[in-house]
Amino acid sequence: MANELKTYGDLKKVIKSIATKQKLGAIGGVGKGELLNKLIDVAGKTVPGIGLAKTTFDVVKAFVSKPDTKKTKTWLDKLDIDDSMSKIIDNAVENGFMQIMSKTIEGESDSKPLEQDFNMNQKLVDYLKNNYQGRTVTGIKENKMKTQQLRKIIREEIIHILNEEDNDKTEIEGNISSLVSYLKKLDIPNLDPSKINTTISLVKQNKILNVAANKILADIMIGLMKSDDTTLLNNIFTSIRNIKTK
Repeated sequence: MANELKTYGDLKKVIKSIATKQKLGAIGGVGKGELLNKLIDVAGKTVPGIGLAKTTFDVVKAFVSKPDTKKTKTWLDKLDIDDSMSKIIDNAVENGFMQIMSKTIEGESDSKPLEQDFNMNQKLVDYLKNNYQGRTVTGIKENKMKTQQLRKIIREEIIHILNEEDNDKTEIEGNISSLVSYLKKLDIPNLDPSKINTTISLVKQNKILNVAANKILADIMIGLMKSDDTTLLNNIFTSIRNIKTK
């Protein structure tokens, strides 16, 4: 089954079938369709959440996000990203990358052969390099680097990128804007930048908190407790520390 995907046309047929929940008899030709349908069945049993996919992006995201231990033993496994790398990359950055990859796949010629040396980790590295001030993560060699080392490299580079972006903003307005953008990822409702600024100032000056300030701190604390995104949490605390009070 490993060699049944030969071209981007085959790949797009599989993705379309997964997204539309239609068999490949008419789409792929009876003989080819039967072979690809077997591959699709394997993917459905192996990749978590693939049954909910409705678009090319959904399918790509399912394969990118699947645990490294889940293997279809087909070319589709090449769409996966190393779990340790995925955990450290900011969700918004990773989603942007998956959008680009979805459009890239859709735009390839159907007759173009699938690259046997295709490497999704390297694609992500190149995406970071091209879209984040020329910086990227380095030293990624699958199965040759300890997970702890990989996490350290990626964490340092992503935090460096985000810090460079923060330094381009004004002191109070920039940090508040940056903080609010991070807090939105915690799904905190009704964020008011001016009230957050006031709350942080009151805390840093050891002043009595009013009802609104207490509510904001409570909402932030609840959001922090629910999140397991360590990079996001680090960015939030760094941004708070950098806010200067008058």
